[in-house]
Amino acid sequence: MKRPFESTQTDYVALTGASETTPWLQHTRWAELFRDRPLGIIASTAKQPASQWSRNYLLGQWQGFPMWSSAETEAQLQIILHGLDLMFDRARATLDRTPYISRCWLNTFAKDAFWPHGFRVIPSFKRYLAIWKRFICFVFRVLQYPSWQRKEVYNLRLGSNEIKMMQHVLYLAGQLQLGEDGHVSDSSDSEDDESCCQDCHYDWEIPPDSENTDIDQDIDTSIDDAEEVGEEQIPGPEESDFHLPNGYWLQLSEALFQLSMMFWTHQDPAGNMSSSAIIYYTAVMGIQQRSLTFDSAYNSTSELAGLMWIGRLLFLEYALPVYSYATLAYEWPCRDHYPSQPDRLDAIRKKYLIRGCYTPFGEIIELKAFAKSIVKREGIPGNLSWDPDGQSFTIGHDTKFKLSEFCATHCKAIKLVRERVDEMMLGLEMDLDIDEIQDDLTCRKAGWSFIQDAKNKLADTWERLANIIYKPTQPRHRM
Repeated sequence: MKRPFESTQTDYVALTGASETTPWLQHTRWAELFRDRPLGIIASTAKQPASQWSRNYLLGQWQGFPMWSSAETEAQLQIILHGLDLMFDRARATLDRTPYISRCWLNTFAKDAFWPHGFRVIPSFKRYLAIWKRFICFVFRVLQYPSWQRKEVYNLRLGSNEIKMMQHVLYLAGQLQLGEDGHVSDSSDSEDDESCCQDCHYDWEIPPDSENTDIDQDIDTSIDDAEEVGEEQIPGPEESDFHLPNGYWLQLSEALFQLSMMFWTHQDPAGNMSSSAIIYYTAVMGIQQRSLTFDSAYNSTSELAGLMWIGRLLFLEYALPVYSYATLAYEWPCRDHYPSQPDRLDAIRKKYLIRGCYTPFGEIIELKAFAKSIVKREGIPGNLSWDPDGQSFTIGHDTKFKLSEFCATHCKAIKLVRERVDEMMLGLEMDLDIDEIQDDLTCRKAGWSFIQDAKNKLADTWERLANIIYKPTQPRHRM
């Protein structure tokens, strides 16, 4: 008798508790961070808004009541995303004008051991930029709720300085909404991100990717020793045609950069990086949108690598910007201001980017190293996972099958094989019990077959089939 599936309702507590004993979740403590909290709402909060989104966005149900992100917030996020595009364009222009040796030091997380692979733009960089865009969307959506609700639903505490800077960003976005400057439609990168990453209110994950060639080096010798390192080239100033934006767009992009660096330079008096919004967000990235379970160590490494790539890009802009940041309360000087640019980069790198430093970047290095150590010890896991309803499963990241469809495919394959066998047997029907057929696997006689064994009573089968082949066809008469 077939046992019915007990429940089709998602039990968030059971889902998180069932896998808490894995070394990865014991180390990250993600299940403890989100215990008794709505994983569906938390994951939905981190999605990019759809193009020209101008209405309330339903995040999910919490304690029987719907949670919405307001239409005003969604419209402001459209402005902010374009500001992030401008911010990243500026950072990439700085990268283009940075010498190879400096890019190698930027890519080295050991204190004094030089790693001869320069930091560079890689083919998957748009997917990596989307990680930071999703993070910014997340914190601004959370900001619209009162502090008690942020704690109760998200278990997130934003710093007072971070909140003040975010409110300033919203003010600038509001000025742009009033038509003070330009239009959002200029942005082509946002559209590319939507088509490339498919993360506009849809499931989105970064698949394990071999393009992380310059993400990091080995803990012993190389963390990513299996990753192929591409040919290094030293970009020249002529390779970038970047121009600074004007007016409020310039102010918004610079304010977003300052906000981003406030998150990246976060330091805790006790050295506890769990207070960092970025480290909190690594747990949000670990929530699987469909199943509302947590990613394994293997599936987490690529997103952590992407976050590290973003961190290095922004820290280079922080250390040695090509253009000064003149619209901030305190002007941030350009690289020409420093007597020694290598010394400036070295000071920032050793404070924020090396292994063992008490910063979000240092914490992410350790998370990724721990994840890769688990993968090396346990091997690459299977790529099939069951959905909570028990009626469907997912292969890889996004190929979903329902059991009903799988069974239909199985039945169709059996039917097709039967038709092919009937065709090959020329209509000859054999009454055989397969379980009673015996075979002698020890017989080494040339040409011997189990068909010749008298116990199987199959010796005359080929003759019956031959008679059908050579039997003259009966002429057909028309009626």
